[in-house]
Amino acid sequence: MPAPRSADSRLPASASALIRRQRILLIVTAGAALLSVGGLVASVFVRSPAQDAAGRRAPDPTVLTAPVQQRVLTKSVILRGTVTAGGSVNFTPVQGQSQGAAAGALVLTGIRKKAGGAVAPGDVLVEVSGRPVIALPGPVPAYRDLKPGDTGKDVGELQDALRRLGYADSDPAGTFGPRTKTAVAALYADRGYDPPNTGGPHGASDQQALTGARQAVTTAQRAVTAARATRDAAQGAAAIAAANTQLGYAEQDLSTARKALDDLVAHTGVMLPLAEFTFVPAFPARLSTVNGAVGSVVAAPLLTIDSGRPVVTTVLTQDQKASLREGMKVQLSVEVLGQEAKGAITTLGAYTTGPSNSGQRNGSSGSGGQNGSSGGGQGSGGDTPQARAGYPLTITPDTELPAPWLGLDVRVTVTAASSNGPVLVVPATAVSAGADGRTSVSVRAASGAQSRIPVTAGMDADGYVAVTAAPGFRLAAGDAVVVGQ
Repeated sequence: MPAPRSADSRLPASASALIRRQRILLIVTAGAALLSVGGLVASVFVRSPAQDAAGRRAPDPTVLTAPVQQRVLTKSVILRGTVTAGGSVNFTPVQGQSQGAAAGALVLTGIRKKAGGAVAPGDVLVEVSGRPVIALPGPVPAYRDLKPGDTGKDVGELQDALRRLGYADSDPAGTFGPRTKTAVAALYADRGYDPPNTGGPHGASDQQALTGARQAVTTAQRAVTAARATRDAAQGAAAIAAANTQLGYAEQDLSTARKALDDLVAHTGVMLPLAEFTFVPAFPARLSTVNGAVGSVVAAPLLTIDSGRPVVTTVLTQDQKASLREGMKVQLSVEVLGQEAKGAITTLGAYTTGPSNSGQRNGSSGSGGQNGSSGGGQGSGGDTPQARAGYPLTITPDTELPAPWLGLDVRVTVTAASSNGPVLVVPATAVSAGADGRTSVSVRAASGAQSRIPVTAGMDADGYVAVTAAPGFRLAAGDAVVVGQ
């Protein structure tokens, strides 16, 4: 059998030659591609001596510049502070024995103002055992029941509060007289409560004494009338003299009885128990806390009232204190609210070692009245004590801060120093001193050329320095000064 022929052998001679030429062309093309790839790889990894030298040469230096500015230069101190009330008052009632009330635990029976609510003069805050607790304007904490016949500065404080609330009181200043009783009675009536009385509810326990005193006056008056009749009927000098003597005694008894009645009237009736009011030193005020729920036994302190416009307090280190003084302007920022306010430093205190009660006013939460008399304990905490040692600082805002600020942490920016008007300002790194001690800055032109300008340095603040070019040299806002290279 003859051997099989290949595919090429079965093709015509011209077609076979064409296929061979195509194969040769493909082989040549593939070889050229391989040579090109090899050359490319070699060009990446093979470097000439000139390239090696260029790679080892340091890069051209970079010149850092900053523009000269013309502005007011201010030196700022950044602090953190807390918004607190100008002061606070604690109040806890104690059983008022002077009212003839029965002994027993005091119970919170009503909440008329919720915690966080605004307090106005004359507001009823809560009810304790059915009786109101009234906020009255006054700078000094109360320390005793105020009763008819009492005298003192605290009575004058009550009279001022009553007048401020619109109740006429023409009694002598500092004397709890009949007109003060009338004003207190009106204060309670307008709020829907029976006025408290020295004789208990409706003055019942005083009525017997008053009745007896009035009867004594009546009896004495009758005795005077009888003595006069006896004298008028007497015959003879001896009888007339004896009758006049008896009339004199009767008139003395009548005078004594009348004085006793007047004194009893002057010292009984409408009163103001310490358990039913609290003096608040400043308004606006805010009821910060109510310590208890309706039906609970009263615990101390029952109420805490934030009094006066909010302030910002903080504590300074020695370094911070050295830069600040009272009267400096302050920018306040509450980042969480996105709000700002302005103020000024009003108090820069002496060094303290931490929390203290130096700001407390007379009185203490839950204590009794003066000389052991029963009533409500009242006290005030002043500025919030700081928890760390340092120099306490108080900032008073120019306008009243919004209520949501109270208790928040704020950013405090104090303007510690300021230039007198706009000055030329450069970064502190642009100023250099030569061997001769003279200071200068280097100005870089658009071409890259640098020229040294002697300057006099002024105040510095926040990384910038005020500069003045030496006579014969020019430095202007917008010039580029070298700050590094």
